[in-house]
Amino acid sequence: MLVFVGSNSSKSINEQLTKAVLKELNVTHTFVDLKTLDIPLFSEDLEREIKSPKGIVVLKDQINTFEHIFITTNEHNQNLSAFFKNILDWLSRTELKFLEHKKIFILSTSNGKRGGLGANESLQKLIERFGCEVYESYAFSSFSENFNKETQQITNKDFLQEINNKLNRILKS
Repeated sequence: MLVFVGSNSSKSINEQLTKAVLKELNVTHTFVDLKTLDIPLFSEDLEREIKSPKGIVVLKDQINTFEHIFITTNEHNQNLSAFFKNILDWLSRTELKFLEHKKIFILSTSNGKRGGLGANESLQKLIERFGCEVYESYAFSSFSENFNKETQQITNKDFLQEINNKLNRILKS
């Protein structure tokens, strides 16, 4: 399973949650740190000049290699962050259906009761446009109340079980 987080924060709660899920559920995976890919802000002028940034070419090659993809999205103003939207814009310009035949799990979190649901729903709509085959999603609410930052563990075992169930549906589909 290919895993990446749509946040560029060095203290991302979405990244903390993702890594805890991977560890606690013992999921075999390849993690891509999007922050390291050096992807400029999309513009049609830049696209004409360079076609596609090297970081996008690397990410797209990795996406092509995997059938299952685990994406965690952070939320800015109930939507995708500009950082992550930029990456999706570049990817979709290389090939609109870059997620065709992929099985996707979407996770989000925030300290609010909606758990990043706005960004989660925005990403769900986009990945359908990008051709994904199947997806499951989960919005992990009230991060600070359900996650121990010191031990980097999910304290709400019901949440962990729900995530496990959804991940298993994707992996078995």
